[in-house]
Amino acid sequence: MGSQVSSDEMSVRAGQGSDEVLVSQAVWDYLAAAGRPWLVDFEDKQGLSADIIRRGERGGCCAVRLSPVEGSSRARTGMMEGRVSPVTRKAFIDLCRCARKEMTKQEAAPKRKRSLLPCMTAMEPDGEGSLLPPPPQPRRSQRQQQKYRKNADMDTCVVLPMQHEAAARTGAELAIAREEESTVCSICMGEMVEKTTLDKCGHSFCRSCLEQAFQVKKACPVCRLVYGQLIGNQPANGTMMVERDPDLELPGHEGYGCICIIYSFPPGLQAQEHPNPGVRYPGTDRVAYLPDSPEGNRVLRMLRRAFEQRLIFTIGTSMTTGMHNVITWNDIHHKTSIWGGPRCFGYPDPTYLVRVTEELREKGITAD
Repeated sequence: MGSQVSSDEMSVRAGQGSDEVLVSQAVWDYLAAAGRPWLVDFEDKQGLSADIIRRGERGGCCAVRLSPVEGSSRARTGMMEGRVSPVTRKAFIDLCRCARKEMTKQEAAPKRKRSLLPCMTAMEPDGEGSLLPPPPQPRRSQRQQQKYRKNADMDTCVVLPMQHEAAARTGAELAIAREEESTVCSICMGEMVEKTTLDKCGHSFCRSCLEQAFQVKKACPVCRLVYGQLIGNQPANGTMMVERDPDLELPGHEGYGCICIIYSFPPGLQAQEHPNPGVRYPGTDRVAYLPDSPEGNRVLRMLRRAFEQRLIFTIGTSMTTGMHNVITWNDIHHKTSIWGGPRCFGYPDPTYLVRVTEELREKGITAD
């Protein structure tokens, strides 16, 4: 039963037209076993009977002869001049192959069944694991079951108060931590003196700490929410001009024209609000680009408000040239090139309009 049939083992003994076929002995025994309907079905359809004539052929095979069934009309079509036709021979070979597949399935089934059995940890006296199921537990009486339920209920009653007690401790600790945090100033990290709470965001600080922070920027030091109108130190003698080119399309904003923003500042002297009052600064001209789309025009309106509040530029050290006492950008990024992408401060840059809107919002400039 363990051997399998290959196409070579089912070769014809005396040529393609011979009435003898070599079949694996195991396959033939499987076909000839009681209760196998395949041979009967083959005889009915082909009008030929298969009978073993010799055993012990090469490769563990036996010789099977296909002969016509007496009185069968199909026998005359299945035989050609006393020989088996190629179609009939192929039908018998297919029958043997089906038997071989069925044998393989049956041989593999016990292995799969054994692999699915649970592996018990109990050990037999000889040291090998036992595959026997655990012995059945004795059935409890009604009194024992009531006693078991009572003990389980008592255990539950003991566990639940402990859980509630732990939860109560955790809640109390969190409340204490929140209370301690509410009394600590986020600026000086000390105990709050003259606690002052901002009305919009609700963050609290020392009064003196908050006043010093608002001298730098009128925004919450924690969430950066702007309070009031933020005024920068941009030179007051600058201008902002806007031109539109409907034929120039920015990469990534095809279908829209281009907005050209021209900032112009003449030379002048630094005021008291600048790093070096009385020191001269050179003039400059800057050009920036926006798409002439609804989003681009919304950003343009916000930039105009920021320019009026003197937030676009400041005076300091140039990050590009390293020169001191010059007019520089003030953390509101502009696209100064049409092409080249973000590395060249140009387009395409899919998230630029979103980023510059957020930068303006941090300075208190919104689209409203």
